[in-house]
Amino acid sequence: MLSRTGSTKRSLCLVLSLCLGFVGGVVPVTRAQTETGFAKRERLEVFEQVWRAVSERYYDRSFHGIDWGAQHSAFRDLVQEAHGRPEFYAALRHMLGLLGDAHTRVFAPEEGFDRNRPSGITVGVVVRSIEGAAVITWVEPGSDAARQGLRPGQRVQSINRSPVERALERARMEVGMSSTPLARELLSFEQLFYGPRDTTVELSVASEDGERRTVTLKRRFAEFPRRVITRRLPNDVGYIEVTGFGPEIEREFEAAVVSFMNSRGLILDLRNNGGGFVSTVARVASHFFTEETQLGVFITRRGQAEPRRTQRLRAVYREPIVILVSARSASGAELLAASLQERHRALIVGTSAATCGCLVGVSRTLSLPDGGKLNVSDTDYRTAQGRRIEGAGVQPDERIDLRIADLVAGRDRVLEWSVDYLSHRVETHTGSRLSPARSNR
Repeated sequence: MLSRTGSTKRSLCLVLSLCLGFVGGVVPVTRAQTETGFAKRERLEVFEQVWRAVSERYYDRSFHGIDWGAQHSAFRDLVQEAHGRPEFYAALRHMLGLLGDAHTRVFAPEEGFDRNRPSGITVGVVVRSIEGAAVITWVEPGSDAARQGLRPGQRVQSINRSPVERALERARMEVGMSSTPLARELLSFEQLFYGPRDTTVELSVASEDGERRTVTLKRRFAEFPRRVITRRLPNDVGYIEVTGFGPEIEREFEAAVVSFMNSRGLILDLRNNGGGFVSTVARVASHFFTEETQLGVFITRRGQAEPRRTQRLRAVYREPIVILVSARSASGAELLAASLQERHRALIVGTSAATCGCLVGVSRTLSLPDGGKLNVSDTDYRTAQGRRIEGAGVQPDERIDLRIADLVAGRDRVLEWSVDYLSHRVETHTGSRLSPARSNR
């Protein structure tokens, strides 16, 4: 989901960020709590507010060809007869899923959604599709998953004793449509581990050598602060990883840029970045252009356009840049990558055919009568050259597919390739697709 800030009150709230990598935070809820205190009248009140908010605020007046008025009667009886809050919110998500929009989402009260403080449930691992298999791509250091021997590169065989293929099919049905097939697949993998906080999930995995193990992992609630991570790589290449865009990272990012000002090249890692506030995206981009530069435009359902531009800063990095992206690079990360790609200011290196393809704006999160939250995409986005990223993603200039063998070996071929590219380019000064920082009005 993207957020933007600006001179108006509405602009101060625009967010472009998508929660990929961890499912929404869920606090313990007993059956009694879900079945009582949630009367039919209250369900209808929440339903009406959700349906009406989309009807009045959604950026696409045609609702992508969906007869939104017809959905009112189609879902009204369904939500009215729902047994408890989980079933009720599942019906709301089904209705919103018809829009095929990863940003328009509803959150139950127990999920504790707060777009200013990213958080959620984690079991300590991330699983993705690699070479046609469900594979662990990341294990949280020091977690229970790590202590029980889970490692990147292990293939997931089953979840709660259900074959992973069958579990994924169920997850896809629950997720429904999304901005792109890729976004749906990412959300489906997150759904595999969805469940109430402090409950457990049984995971069976197989290693490359055929060793099999079954572990029980606890779903725990955690905050995932936006971070700036820096390293100095071989051949005097700078490295900055940004996990999300928010005002709290702006000074730290500027300090990182200053520390690498005399490096031979810079790698900006957005592979695990789901987006954030538009104002921060613009601030980060400002460190790579000497003059104010057009970053694109946000368009409301009434056709009103709000351009976004960089600003002049003292700390401007002028050397070549490589931006690393993946299928998990979403929203604000896609805006930054697309903007620098169009200006030939950075080479985009990716691990998939495109990024998430999830780039629209949400001006504010709406509070529902029962304490739930609702995000409605109310602005569309076009790049400075008129490209639409929602539904398409950003295609990398260079693609390096992930391989299971690399995960097992702990090898980051994408990073290795990027260091070699920058080192070779700086040494030869030939064949470059990159341009130095310059005015791009």
